[in-house]
Amino acid sequence: MTNNNKSAHPSIIIMKRELGAYFSSPIAYIVICINIILLSLAFFKGLFLGYNFFLYKSADMRILFLFQSILLTLFIPILTMKLYSDEKRSGSLETLMTLPVTETAVVTGKTLAAFITSLAVIAPSIFFPILISFCGKLDVNQIVAGYLGLVLVCALFSTIGVFASSVTKHQIVSLFVSLPACAVLMSIYVPFSIPKSVPRFIDEFFKFLSTFEHFTSISHGIIDIRDILYFVTVTAFFFCLTVVTQQNERK
Repeated sequence: MTNNNKSAHPSIIIMKRELGAYFSSPIAYIVICINIILLSLAFFKGLFLGYNFFLYKSADMRILFLFQSILLTLFIPILTMKLYSDEKRSGSLETLMTLPVTETAVVTGKTLAAFITSLAVIAPSIFFPILISFCGKLDVNQIVAGYLGLVLVCALFSTIGVFASSVTKHQIVSLFVSLPACAVLMSIYVPFSIPKSVPRFIDEFFKFLSTFEHFTSISHGIIDIRDILYFVTVTAFFFCLTVVTQQNERK
């Protein structure tokens, strides 16, 4: 261990180790490539929802952010499914926990690694506004807000993925826990599918739970503190749930 590692916080050391594992194997590069390919096909060729950029030639970025948020629902669970489960299956997690390191530090390191890797997944999309600018004037505020929304989605889904991985020894089980969880949060509130007979407070409750609703509000350029608090609160909840789960397993 180098002097720099000795002086670094345990969570930073774990984060660097997990990032090294991501980018020394093909998985991160494969996810990044598939994401940008699907995003390009969806936005420019109308692969999903029938939208075709070349038909409308609009400089509106909102539909791009919508496609990206949907893809993150799939790719972040894939990226996070092995973070804990692999170490539990091999027994290396037990060895790690014999060292002077807390569960909070381990969860922090793994979550940061997943979060940074998910940011790397969306990073290539920054070239889309440059290309789209040739078709019209871009709304810079909307673009900044849209990417802020994607960053918040990355943080939330990363904590969900880490939690799912922490409760099982099997990667596939982890994926089957985190993927539906992320998908449900994205689709729990669909306005046109809510019967008019449903009481307003129930409608508002599901609307509040909906990650998609809060993300859409931000991606439209509306920065509401309630939307920010939603992401911070739910992200913190899953982070703390993972820490508590690991502390209970250690007892």
